[in-house]
Amino acid sequence: MTKKVYINGMSCQNCVSHVKEALLSLTGVKTVEVDLAGKYATVELTETVADDQIKLVIEDEGYEVVSIESL
Repeated sequence: MTKKVYINGMSCQNCVSHVKEALLSLTGVKTVEVDLAGKYATVELTETVADDQIKLVIEDEGYEVVSIESL
């Protein structure tokens, strides 16, 4: 399963690193690609991860999750 997470507040490569590391810390996350210009992260999962968990780890880093969609 893959999810696309739209994120506000990212402005540099450091932000990209923080978001990527936060998402990779979740059990069930296989890969993360962050698109700074598009303001989203594509998250590939090996098992079900609740949208609330994804939102929480990103918002704990200081960014705003606008929406999450399953691809």
